[in-house]
Amino acid sequence: MKHEFLDHHREGDSLVHRLDPRLKIFLLLSYIFMVVSLPFDSGYRLFLFGSVPLALALLSRVSLPHYASKLLKIYPMIFFITFLLPFLPVSGEQAVTLGPLKIYPTGLNKFLVINTKSVFSIWISIIMTTTTEFNQFLKGMETLRFPTLVILILSFMYRFIFLLIDEAERMLMAFQSRYVHLSVLTRLKYLAQEIGVLFIRTFERSERVYQAMEARGFQGKIYSLSHFRWKGLDSAVLVLFSVALILLRTL
Repeated sequence: MKHEFLDHHREGDSLVHRLDPRLKIFLLLSYIFMVVSLPFDSGYRLFLFGSVPLALALLSRVSLPHYASKLLKIYPMIFFITFLLPFLPVSGEQAVTLGPLKIYPTGLNKFLVINTKSVFSIWISIIMTTTTEFNQFLKGMETLRFPTLVILILSFMYRFIFLLIDEAERMLMAFQSRYVHLSVLTRLKYLAQEIGVLFIRTFERSERVYQAMEARGFQGKIYSLSHFRWKGLDSAVLVLFSVALILLRTL
């Protein structure tokens, strides 16, 4: 388990790193709620909300390209879900012809707003998870009385993703060493079969891990060696963040 792409910035000493994990969870959820609940005709107010994750990113002392690289890994999913919106006809609205394409202003506005909201929400989520040890993040969720099932799903997802990557890399290496001179279609066929085998292997591994956890008395609780302490810095950030969100919403 040599992968560290989720962890190597969590040991910093910036202002954002020092914040209480419970506060980070509250700030994350309140910001996402404020952004998502903005109306589609909010105009420039939506873009002003981008100043919040930008300020947090700068205060975290983690390079902006690092955040951008993570954002670009997630954003394509949002784009492929919404890219057809500008081309969907709207009754009573005149389309703008652009070569062979017909673009509807209402659909284009929805596309831009949804994508902007998604980028801002994903960005602040990346900042909060990058600057917080994942176990501390889960412990904060447990302290805030999040549903146990949600916490367990996140916990297992985080642990199994490394096993899944290791298994996939071993299978890919074995595939490349055995099938060198194959056509593209044949390679895709074999890769599709490998995906099925990978699913079966990970399912069997998860069963073995679950049995091992039960044998060791696992009861669904998140344990941590450190204890949370609410500091004056947390109170000050909470007040400033709340005031900033209210001002941005009422501008």
